[in-house]
Amino acid sequence: MKEVYYIYNNEAIASCIFLSVLNKVEELDIARSCLILPFLLDDRTINHLKREQESNVNLELLIKEYPRLFVSFNKRYLSLLPITINALMMLSKGNQINIENQIKTVSNLNFENEELGNRFLKIEDVIPKFLTLLDEYSTAELYKILKIQL
Repeated sequence: MKEVYYIYNNEAIASCIFLSVLNKVEELDIARSCLILPFLLDDRTINHLKREQESNVNLELLIKEYPRLFVSFNKRYLSLLPITINALMMLSKGNQINIENQIKTVSNLNFENEELGNRFLKIEDVIPKFLTLLDEYSTAELYKILKIQL
């Protein structure tokens, strides 16, 4: 079962997600980057964000209304941390991103003409909503709200 999880959620899709997020924001702090995959590699969360009509969704309200989406968030966070680190290191070694105090792209990549699969297309479609969801919170507040245990 664990092997299937890591085949389904791997560094290749993680790298595409990070590049897509970084195409939409100028920079990303390292601690905040670790929250991306537990959100965006969870099919239930993606499906919910895709159905959500409001473009300006509140994270605390979402957690309250749909606790089942977040009950395993800390477990997903811990499970995906190695994939997060590996993907970021691969992108850094491939000169796609710079990692210093913040993570920044070296150049914007255009995914429009690439065939990256239906799963990635669904994820990429909700990234703007996802970023809006996190926008109003500091990284420290997000870790507290999401009950991340370090």
